[in-house]
Amino acid sequence: MEKFLKLLLSLCLFLPALTVPSAAGAASAKEMSVHFINVGQGDAIYIKAPYGEDILIDGGRDGDQVVSYLKKQKVKDIEIMISTHPDADHMGGLDEVLKAYRVKSVYAPKVSHTTKVYRDFLYAVKKEGLKIKTASKGVKLAVKGTTAAFVGPVKSYKTDLNNWSAVLKLTYGKKSFLFAGDAETKAESDMIRAKENLKADVLKVGHHGAKTSTSEAFLKAVKPAYAVISAGKGNQYGHPSAEVLNRLKKFKVSLFRTDQQGTIVAKTDGKNIRFNVKPAGTASGSNPAYKLTASLDNTQPKQNSTIRLTVKGLPNGTDFRAVFHYKTTTTAYSGKIGTPLAVKIGPAKKGYKVIVDVSAVYKGKTYKTQTFFTPR
Repeated sequence: MEKFLKLLLSLCLFLPALTVPSAAGAASAKEMSVHFINVGQGDAIYIKAPYGEDILIDGGRDGDQVVSYLKKQKVKDIEIMISTHPDADHMGGLDEVLKAYRVKSVYAPKVSHTTKVYRDFLYAVKKEGLKIKTASKGVKLAVKGTTAAFVGPVKSYKTDLNNWSAVLKLTYGKKSFLFAGDAETKAESDMIRAKENLKADVLKVGHHGAKTSTSEAFLKAVKPAYAVISAGKGNQYGHPSAEVLNRLKKFKVSLFRTDQQGTIVAKTDGKNIRFNVKPAGTASGSNPAYKLTASLDNTQPKQNSTIRLTVKGLPNGTDFRAVFHYKTTTTAYSGKIGTPLAVKIGPAKKGYKVIVDVSAVYKGKTYKTQTFFTPR
C-alpha cells in the first residue's frame, strides 16, 4: 500500500507539468490585429495589441461611423489615440470618439490649424482632461509585447500639413507595420536621410495613394510585402494614382484597397500575417488592364493599293511598331496608337496571307498583338 501511495503522489506531481502551458507558450499564441476601417476618402485604423491595449490612428470624417465599428469590436476604452495631422479626413471623427470612449493618451504632431475640425478636436481633448503629447521622431509608445515608435515627422514643415504626418512603426515579434499618414515625398526623403529604420512587412500607403507619396526610394527603404490603401470609391481626387499603383507593382507588393474591398483586417502572431481578404492586385481602378488590338480597313486589298492599320488598347499617342511579313520580304513601320497608319502594299503576292506583328511599349511593359490581310 505504501508503494502504491508513493506512485500515486509522483503521478500527481508530474501531470501538471504535462498539461499546463508555459508562460512563453501562452505569450506566443497571442495575436495582434490591425483594422484599416473603410471610412471612404480618409483614414481610420484600429489596433488591438497582443496584450489587449486599444490603439486608434485617425478617425476619418465621420466619428459616428468609427465609434460604431469600435463598439462592434467590443472596445471598452482606448489606451492610445493618434492624430496623424489636422486634415479633416483624418481628424474629423476623433472628437466623437473622445466623447464616446475614455481615452488615456493622445498623440499628435506639433502643428496647428484654423479649421473647425481642429478646434473641435482640441476642445474634446481638453474636456476629457487630457494634454496632447507630441508625436515626433524617436517618441516611443508603451505597448506591451511590441516595439512602437514614431519615425516621423523628423523636422518642421511650416504649413505643409501632409508632411507633418505622424508616422508610426509598430513591431510585434518578427512582423512590422508602418503607418504613413499623408506623408509625401519630402517627408519620406527626410526620414530616409535621418536613417530611420523604415523596414516593414505592411505599409499603410501615404496620402491615399496620391502620386506625391510612396516614392521608389521610400519603397526601397520600407521593402513591404503588403500595402494597404485607404481611399473612397470613385473619389474626386483619382486616388489611388496610376503612378503609385505601378510603383507598388514594380516592387511586387501585394495590395489591399478599402475602396474595392471594404475594411481590411490584418492579424499576426508575430511570425506570420494573414488578411481577411485576398489582395486586390494593382491592375484595376486607376490602373486599367491594357490589351493591344490591331485592325485593317481592308483585309483583302488589291495589289499596289493602300491599306490603313489602326492600333488601339493603349493611351493615344503611344508609339507602336508594325512588321509586315510578305512572302519574300519583311517591312517594318512606325506609328502612333489611335492614329491610322497608311501602308502601300505594292505588288504583294495574290492569295498569300501577310501576317502583321504589332508591338508597343508603355510604362516599361511590352504589349503585342497580330493581324493579317490577303492580297487579291
